[in-house]
Amino acid sequence: MRIWPNKPGVNPFLLSLSEKLGLPEATVQFGLAAMLGLLKEKISVPDFEEVLGMIPGAQGLAASLPAAPAAGAGLLGGMFGSAGDAIKALSAFQRAGVPTDKIAPLAQGVFDQVRDSGGTELIGKISESIPALKAMLGGR
Repeated sequence: MRIWPNKPGVNPFLLSLSEKLGLPEATVQFGLAAMLGLLKEKISVPDFEEVLGMIPGAQGLAASLPAAPAAGAGLLGGMFGSAGDAIKALSAFQRAGVPTDKIAPLAQGVFDQVRDSGGTELIGKISESIPALKAMLGGR
């Protein structure tokens, strides 16, 4: 389990991911918010709450997310299944300012944090719930 030092005003997870990706910390934060929005919509409430507990700063970001729609409520998701999810995810990351070539590494960094925090089984559940995300990460 990865333990982050507690420094007021600094989120070491976002800072580390920002440095690794070569992106401003704010862009990484917006990208994380986009990913959390997708997760909130696609996984169970208990699983989502577990994810929030494993990612430093995620609870604060999640508080600003809109309520998740009812299962199957999205037009694209209903029409195109996982292809609709892929389009939706790509669009959310792009709106967050994350360059296309940095989306998979950002998502992988979030998955790595969850896995390192003891969430290996949770990663499997997320991958099953969001096949487009699994595909984006090369089937991991």
